[in-house]
Amino acid sequence: MSTSANENNDIKESAGIAENSTILADASMDESILAEYLSAHPDFFQRHAALLLKLQVPHGAGTASLIERQVSVLKEKNRDLEEQLNGLIRTARGNEQIVTRLQRFTLELMRAEGIDDVIACCQEILREDFNADFVTLKIIGNDDTMHFVSENSPQLQQFDKIFDSKRPVCGRLQTQQHEFLFTENAGLIESVALVPLMGVENMGLLALGSKDESRFHPGMGVVFLSHLGELISTSLSRYL
Repeated sequence: MSTSANENNDIKESAGIAENSTILADASMDESILAEYLSAHPDFFQRHAALLLKLQVPHGAGTASLIERQVSVLKEKNRDLEEQLNGLIRTARGNEQIVTRLQRFTLELMRAEGIDDVIACCQEILREDFNADFVTLKIIGNDDTMHFVSENSPQLQQFDKIFDSKRPVCGRLQTQQHEFLFTENAGLIESVALVPLMGVENMGLLALGSKDESRFHPGMGVVFLSHLGELISTSLSRYL
């Protein structure tokens, strides 16, 4: 009588189980053999359901069945995935708020009718919408007003590296830099976001100061700050 393919498979599997049972009988065997076999036959316990009644897996102070342990692991993974999703949602909402504030700032800059309006817009909106305790604009030029600084000023040369890099920096600056940017408020500043204003030539600096040392830190992203710098530089270029 011929043997069906299913019967051949059952015979081979039974032989495999018998062979592995012999191996398992050896007290010195490596448990990885068992793990490897179960990994290669994930349906093993479906075909040998009675074994589940005998298996116990340590879990906390007591014990739990293998199925209960699997459910626990799945629940833990589900909590991790849910937390990741919530994190993405929070980030998306935060980005949406930033875009809305950036749009308002852009519109106000477009309505500005002179350098004084641009400066006033930066002072107001960057304080209100972007949580900066202090806002300073230093514009390179020969005007004698407080917001302007000469191109040859030794104080401005302290920031040559910022202009060379053309990238915002965040963190804490040197004492003399704080004093130049924030004058009488320098002692209150714990962290700074410093943005170079660039056009065809160097146009100036935007400095956002905070009383919170963690508000602007070296590890934070600067893409948004770069956008701010571009907006302000473009607006100023109409009047310089």
